[in-house]
Amino acid sequence: MQGLDHIAVAVPDMEQAIANWQKLTGAAVTHREYVATQHTHVTFLQIGDFRIELLAGDGPDSNVAKFIEKRGPGLHHIAIRSEDGQKSLSELAQAGARLINESLRPGAERTLVGFAHPSSFGGVLVEIVEHPKHG
Repeated sequence: MQGLDHIAVAVPDMEQAIANWQKLTGAAVTHREYVATQHTHVTFLQIGDFRIELLAGDGPDSNVAKFIEKRGPGLHHIAIRSEDGQKSLSELAQAGARLINESLRPGAERTLVGFAHPSSFGGVLVEIVEHPKHG
């Protein structure tokens, strides 16, 4: 694993959240996408060398909307970058982590992602993210 990739924040209103983050931090929007398989609108913000991912569900049945209903808006997950996401998921499982995804699935920005259950990380959902190889 290579280090922190981003922190994701669940928001009820994407446009309001973008405006607020930009006003308060000067963040720049670097990427917007709709991930249909997750029914989630995604916006990445750049603040210096750091990225924030804003997540908004597209309806009350989306996972993000259910998350907000249960826990309120706020920290959704932290993402750890990996050159080999599948290997990192396997290493987490071997070390005793409970996985939500046994194998990687498509994520935003053409990444492959997999999640470890919050019970393994003191209540924090952890995403392993593998960016596409260039070249």
